[in-house]
Formats: sequence, C-alpha cells, structure tokens
Amino acid sequence: MKRPANLATAFKALGDPSRLKIMDLLRASGKSCCGLISRDERGLCACDVEKAIGLSQAAVSHHMAVLVRAGLVQAEKRGRWMFYRRNEATLSRLAETIKIAV
Repeated sequence: MKRPANLATAFKALGDPSRLKIMDLLRASGKSCCGLISRDERGLCACDVEKAIGLSQAAVSHHMAVLVRAGLVQAEKRGRWMFYRRNEATLSRLAETIKIAV
C-alpha cells in the first residue's frame, strides 16, 4: 500500500480543530449558496466554508491551503470562487497507513 507523500504534513494539517471541521463539512453534497455545485457533487465553495465555520475569508484561505498542500483536499477555481473537495484516495491511503502502524 502506497503511503501518503508526507505523513507528518497530513497529521499536522489534521491537527487543527478548524481544519477537522472543514474536512467534515466537505462531505456535504449539493449544498452551496452560490450555485456552483450540482446536487450530487461532494464538496463546497469557499463561501460555504466561510459561513459554516464563521471565519474570515483570509483564515479560510489559509486553512484550505494547508489542507491542499497536505494532499487531503483538491481545489478548483469556479468563477470567482474556489471549490474544494476531499481527496478521498489520499484519505483512504492515510487510513490504511494508520491501520498498519497501530
């Protein structure tokens, strides 16, 4: 089983309560306020994340950049907003690595 590129980076990214909440929020499907997401699509627009966790745009951008660098989240520009989705393949490999290590 291939391990995530940098295990320490992934754990550091998940070590923040706001980022854990964001990861949970990204499971939602079709619940965007800006109409950039179809009903069956998983993920959220940056505006949705801002509203849901009550942080500024700058704070959300910082948290999302950490999650993207760790490979846990994928980002895509849609119109003037960023759309984020969980990187399920990386999360699955991370879970497997934890199972093996423990």
